[in-house]
Amino acid sequence: MSLSLGTTRSSSSLWALPSRFWHAARDAQKRMQRAAALRRELDRMDAHMLSDIGVSRAQLEFEIDRDR
Repeated sequence: MSLSLGTTRSSSSLWALPSRFWHAARDAQKRMQRAAALRRELDRMDAHMLSDIGVSRAQLEFEIDRDR
């Protein structure tokens, strides 16, 4: 039985930690950018287009103001 196997695995997982953090941060930024783009696109729609998708202008304004 070798104790180095447990040490090697834990030290290699320490190197993976910054990579996981980086990927999680990048994914979070992408989600925020997509949400912002969607809000901008919805904000440009007129009342008829919004009613077609079941959203009122008041609901849209509430959601946009909530995120600011």
